[in-house]
Amino acid sequence: MTTALVALALVPLGCNSKDRAVEVSGKVEFNGQPLKSGLIHFEPADGNGASGARSIDDGNYEFGENSQMQPGEYRVSIRAVPSDSDLDADAAMNQGPQPRFIDPIPKKYNDHTELTAKVTAEGPNTFDFDLKSK
Repeated sequence: MTTALVALALVPLGCNSKDRAVEVSGKVEFNGQPLKSGLIHFEPADGNGASGARSIDDGNYEFGENSQMQPGEYRVSIRAVPSDSDLDADAAMNQGPQPRFIDPIPKKYNDHTELTAKVTAEGPNTFDFDLKSK
């Protein structure tokens, strides 16, 4: 009985692969060139769970292990942002107050995104996106 209790005490409660944050990273190109500056947003496809946004710098983005990204299906939105902009991830993705800027990225990659990603507990979770203006 004591052995069973010790074994149970060593099993973390509520800690399955769905509860563990995973790293997600990748590259974003626009018309064959790394996207100089932008934002990428991962939103759970089923609408349940937390979403996350990160900046894109010289075509690269990364959600580290502290980002709380969970395994699952995501809709992915990408926006270009001038590097000298005051625009932040929350304002861009939630349509909050924004400085004037016409995003060259077509709406099929942001407002009406067709992009998806399947994040897994096993990884690797590297998602590269090659966006085209037409």
